Amino acid sequence: MNIKLRKMTEEKREYKRFTLTLNYGRRDEMNDFVFVNRLMQSEELLSTTEKKIADFIKNHKTDIDKMGISDISEKTESSNASVSRLINKLGYSSFGEFKAMISREDITDTINNESTVTDIIANYYSQLTKSASELLDLKDVSAVVKGIKKARQVLICGIGNSGLTALEFKYRLTRMGITADALTDPHMMLMRTSLLHEDDVLIVLSNSGKTPAILKTSELANSLNISVYAITNHNYTPLIQYADVVLFTSQKSIIQNEKFVNSQFATHFIMDIMTYVLLNDAEYLEKRIKTLRLLD
Repeated sequence: MNIKLRKMTEEKREYKRFTLTLNYGRRDEMNDFVFVNRLMQSEELLSTTEKKIADFIKNHKTDIDKMGISDISEKTESSNASVSRLINKLGYSSFGEFKAMISREDITDTINNESTVTDIIANYYSQLTKSASELLDLKDVSAVVKGIKKARQVLICGIGNSGLTALEFKYRLTRMGITADALTDPHMMLMRTSLLHEDDVLIVLSNSGKTPAILKTSELANSLNISVYAITNHNYTPLIQYADVVLFTSQKSIIQNEKFVNSQFATHFIMDIMTYVLLNDAEYLEKRIKTLRLLD
């Protein structure tokens, strides 16, 4: 990489770090977020004690309106100051605002002893969709779609379950006539990325934002001045500094049931939105219909 390009890459990375610092503590971006989404966006900034307090609040939301700061600190074996710091980091202006907003959230449990398994899963899907909708910025979706449409080729990378989602998105793009590939092997990700051109696009999927292979691949693409689009759960993770656009989505852990194992539903929700927007293009829609007819 030449000196000028290396300098541009470092400047872009430094700007992203600066932006992350500015975003810390900004409340306007999270004003309308429910508690679990505020937590996902700021979790990487929390101390061990603050995470413990957050878990307590998440598991006792229906009781928070009856508690004061001292009650929460006592039950979590922390201090009043720790509770206050957590509330501030999550974007609430005061403990009073925190309690008022928690009480307005839809915390009614529609699952009871008479609920069927269909009712239970439908309820979980509804929660995840609502959470993902709140986190998603359509301006960012438009930016990613625009990048895909302009790209010479699209490379999509994911590990494990995210790899299966990457493959699904590849097939969708291919049926629209878009040159796309998906990789799930860490070594192949690096090799293929090293051969990408500046007119190409890399899309990476990582719920945690810390998957080592995804980080290495994104860092390499960033150094080559290739556009990187990330789909992830958390802000302030190592992945964020390498991404040009980030699509945040909800995580499975908001569902308090270990029997619910679908970690990709919210990502598929975003993928459905991007697919729908892409198919507003008549040419893509015509090609998709054409390729589907061949399979009949």
